[in-house]
Amino acid sequence: MKKIIVLLTAVLLIALVWFFALSLNAPKISNVKTQEGKGLPSGFELLKLNGEKVNETELNNGIVLLNVWASWCITCLVEHPFLNELSETYNIDVIGINYKDKLGDAIRYLDINGDPYIYSIHDYDGKYALKLGVTGAPETFLLIDGEIVKHRVGEVNQQVWDEEFSNFF
Repeated sequence: MKKIIVLLTAVLLIALVWFFALSLNAPKISNVKTQEGKGLPSGFELLKLNGEKVNETELNNGIVLLNVWASWCITCLVEHPFLNELSETYNIDVIGINYKDKLGDAIRYLDINGDPYIYSIHDYDGKYALKLGVTGAPETFLLIDGEIVKHRVGEVNQQVWDEEFSNFF
């Protein structure tokens, strides 16, 4: 009887070590599913920070870089100087989506840090961004004729631009 208990304990211990070893090789975080190949959500009345209504055809024609940002987002602040440089260097329409932010805070942020955007959509409750597939700020979408051809979760800087976006220009 003692031999059976020792044998079962040894088998259980070996099985436990084997399962633990397998779990070390498993990916810890699944990849974020990007929105590439999709179009923009419709059925929203989008307003700019200045209160004007957004004409959705502006988002669906030509090449548009859509950047999700917020005044409370530290990474957005890090990304912002590159976006300022990008909007001056490339012939590209950069449109912002101000995500879950107070209007006054958003306007003050752009006044202090510069405004790389043609305009920014004020998405106070985040519903438009959620339908777009946004998981947080910052995120950047490259649109060509209304289709998302590139979706970046996180900061866009010169290295990211060169590796992921520049080939579209």
